[in-house]
Amino acid sequence: MIEVVCYAFFLADNDIHWIRNHPIQKSKESESAICTFLSFLVWLIRCFLYPWVHLGFRLIYGNQKFRLPPITNQLLLQPATVIAKRIRTREITAYNVVHAYIDRIRAIQPYLNVYVDERFSQAIAEAQEIDRVLDSVSRGQRSLPDGWTEERAPFLGVPFAIKESMEFVGFHNSTGIAARKDYICTRTATSVENMLKAGGILLCNTNVSEGCMWFESRNSLYGTTNNPYDLTRIVGGSSGGAGCIVSAAGVPFAIGADIGGSIRLPSFMNGIFGHKTTPDIVPNDGQYPPHKDFHQKYLLSTGPMCRYACDLQPMLKVLAGSQNIERLLHIDVPVNLSKLRYFYIDELDAYFVNNVEHDQKAAHRRVVEHFENKFQIHVTRLRLTRFRHAVSLWSAMMVDGQLSSRDFSLTLCDRTSYLNGYLELLRKFSFRSTHTLPAIGLAILEAVPNKHNKYFHRLAHKFFDEIQSLLGDDGVLFLPTFPVSAPVHAWPVVLNTFDYIYCGIINALGLPSTQCPLGLDRQHLPLGIQCIGGRGRDQLPLAVAQEIEQAMGGWVPPSLTSLV
Repeated sequence: MIEVVCYAFFLADNDIHWIRNHPIQKSKESESAICTFLSFLVWLIRCFLYPWVHLGFRLIYGNQKFRLPPITNQLLLQPATVIAKRIRTREITAYNVVHAYIDRIRAIQPYLNVYVDERFSQAIAEAQEIDRVLDSVSRGQRSLPDGWTEERAPFLGVPFAIKESMEFVGFHNSTGIAARKDYICTRTATSVENMLKAGGILLCNTNVSEGCMWFESRNSLYGTTNNPYDLTRIVGGSSGGAGCIVSAAGVPFAIGADIGGSIRLPSFMNGIFGHKTTPDIVPNDGQYPPHKDFHQKYLLSTGPMCRYACDLQPMLKVLAGSQNIERLLHIDVPVNLSKLRYFYIDELDAYFVNNVEHDQKAAHRRVVEHFENKFQIHVTRLRLTRFRHAVSLWSAMMVDGQLSSRDFSLTLCDRTSYLNGYLELLRKFSFRSTHTLPAIGLAILEAVPNKHNKYFHRLAHKFFDEIQSLLGDDGVLFLPTFPVSAPVHAWPVVLNTFDYIYCGIINALGLPSTQCPLGLDRQHLPLGIQCIGGRGRDQLPLAVAQEIEQAMGGWVPPSLTSLV
């Protein structure tokens, strides 16, 4: 029933566009009446369900805040770049770093259900080898290996995690899909390989949403991952496990991938930094589902997720590789923040998207006021009417303007057959399905031809030209990452269905975007904002992120710190 309602809303968006372009048959008043009625219907359903859903979770789980074990090791509170320098100068050992993070992962796993496969013993052995070599170098007994210089291995000895949809030899790569439950990788994704060559030590892979196409990390193979700030809340998706383990101090950083918000949404909901790169800069190979050429060019971006803004740029350079990063011509050029032009959008005026909550708006306003006061500039407030059809723009770009696609149905069957969404929905209601309800809903939705996709595909390209002209080489846009704080489990499938589009529309436009944490709201849940630059100008949002971190405080630990 939920999927039917969502589909009706989606069709209504396209029908409103049709009405707008056929004024002889329908007037503007009719269009407004349809929108008003549907918006009222959404509001009414949400008002009815909200107290019952929250009451049910309170009765089932009780108070699940502040349940994580305290952070007891100072090493867990340091940026990855700082840890790497301390290992290199022998202030600390790689063994102690890796051991501390493994202990932390084991402590939080019963609460969060965050990782799938681990290689803790191998990681310990790799750390010990690094220490052995560095100790020999410091004693003058040998020279530093060519591949271990600070330039080539900036993260030497630093542990990290990946999402389960990324390939690493010996790990599962099911992407939460039952048909791939026994699939074991025989190769490693290029982006992961780049980080390993840079000295990083992989500890584990982390949970994702089924097929990487929903923003709650839940599937029938590995269950549900819980938010470290409140275990009844979601962690976002699809890189939800990656965002969760970073926030809970299980690793200093993780590698995520983003086609509709899959880095930024988990980063927002877990209170950390996440950067969606300019497309086609970081290699996207070695991931399931496999990307298509037009996804690589416009939508999909592999990128960094971390607790501290200073780690973003070094991670990006490593993940991209030396040849690809050269296409970001100004990535190493210092940014004069006072010389930039700033814009902000406080609400995405799109159909069927929830309004931004008060605490989020107040935090965004503090960011705007900080830049205006510190740099004596004016931040221009924008209202872009094209955002009204943001969901349709992203959807049309996902299928490259085709009328319909069954690619996700193929993905759910390990690309050997197509899932019958209607039959699977019946199986779901009889408790016989291995698929999540959002995955089934998408399989149904994608098969229905949409005659407006070609139009919205052209409109998305036109919109990109307009935004690129607006931002140019020195423009930064502030935009909400998500309108509300991390919802309770299962709530997104009820009434947050289209709220991902605050991030997804930036994928459709192919722009770089950095999610920045802004502290906690009154419910002690993370706040956040996106910083968006022009295509190829990743250095701008990355520089702005560091300024926001200094002004707003950055990541807030989700558990107490009790340092020995």
